[in-house]
Amino acid sequence: MFGGLKISTPIFVQKPKRNFVGLDRPMTADDVSTIPAQWAEFNAADLAIENALSKGSYGIVHGYEGDAWRYACAYEVSKIGAIEEGYTHISAPAANFAVFKSSENVSQIGDVISAVMDWIDTSDYQSADGLMLEFYGPSYVPETGDGGFEIWTPVKPAD
Repeated sequence: MFGGLKISTPIFVQKPKRNFVGLDRPMTADDVSTIPAQWAEFNAADLAIENALSKGSYGIVHGYEGDAWRYACAYEVSKIGAIEEGYTHISAPAANFAVFKSSENVSQIGDVISAVMDWIDTSDYQSADGLMLEFYGPSYVPETGDGGFEIWTPVKPAD
């Protein structure tokens, strides 16, 4: 538990380059409230994304430029195939991740991410370049936000 939230102690995972296909949108702090609608659109489309590895979906935070970034609702794919109109390919470089599991409702994700960043600031690690991932596994229930999720954040040893 961190900050009173139900968050596990991190595990560390090394992942090779990975590929995702999803619904990608530009974001600023003012746009964060649109993310649930983006997920609703992604889930309602129920697309059969070619070569999807199933078992869950990902929220991907990437493409930082100043105070702006991009957010994608996506599936991991084994290889890039046909991509539906309005969807895009996102490539994730190889990275070492600190993985935090949370059993909180997804409505608490902002607080969970803040607690993860606070942990990094006081740990023997620092943030590394790469994509931050939210993973929603098979137990996650999009209609209620229950079932838990994971935060995967790229890290490297602190200087």
